[in-house]
Amino acid sequence: MDDLILKTFCFGELSANCYLIFSRTTKHAFIIDRPASSDELDDFIESQGLKIDFVALTHAHFDHIGGLGKDTIPFYIHRQDVPLLGDPNLNFSSLFLSPFSVKAKPRLYEEGKLLEFGECRLEIIHTPGHTPGSVSLKLGNWLFSGDTLFYDSVGRTDIPLASSTEIIASIKNKILSLPDDTIVYPGHGPATTVGREKRENPFLQ
Repeated sequence: MDDLILKTFCFGELSANCYLIFSRTTKHAFIIDRPASSDELDDFIESQGLKIDFVALTHAHFDHIGGLGKDTIPFYIHRQDVPLLGDPNLNFSSLFLSPFSVKAKPRLYEEGKLLEFGECRLEIIHTPGHTPGSVSLKLGNWLFSGDTLFYDSVGRTDIPLASSTEIIASIKNKILSLPDDTIVYPGHGPATTVGREKRENPFLQ
């Protein structure tokens, strides 16, 4: 972990966070969520001479997958969100911009198995609620929560395929059980910690 650098980008119509994690030694990298194309991200990757090994998706709404069509980098998703990739009505791109679908075949997460990145391991935690296949990704003391848990908030559940019961259960049983000092990097907005959300998040009291 000491060799890893985390850089956050924010772009797209809904200001989605895109996280770039790379090794300062090997220059290998991976991306968590890939919103619509951004010259800022592409220019940074080129300037640092990075090789992107894969994209890890937290879920398949358009604001997190809109940049996937630009390249041929392998990407991972939970099997329960695969139907959203190709359906503009389910990934909601038809509501905000030109209907968008991902044609490339994804690689599938296996909960309980680790995704390898050099000497580091990315833990896949299935946290359904915002979408059936929403996941949170844990790397050391970092947790990338997608649209499940935010600073002072939780993901929307007033949309098709979402469940308020499931998202609260996912947060309380799978995220809040982590150490309080775990840093949470959400799909939108600022970072927080598990301990802070336990104490302050009004949706979890």
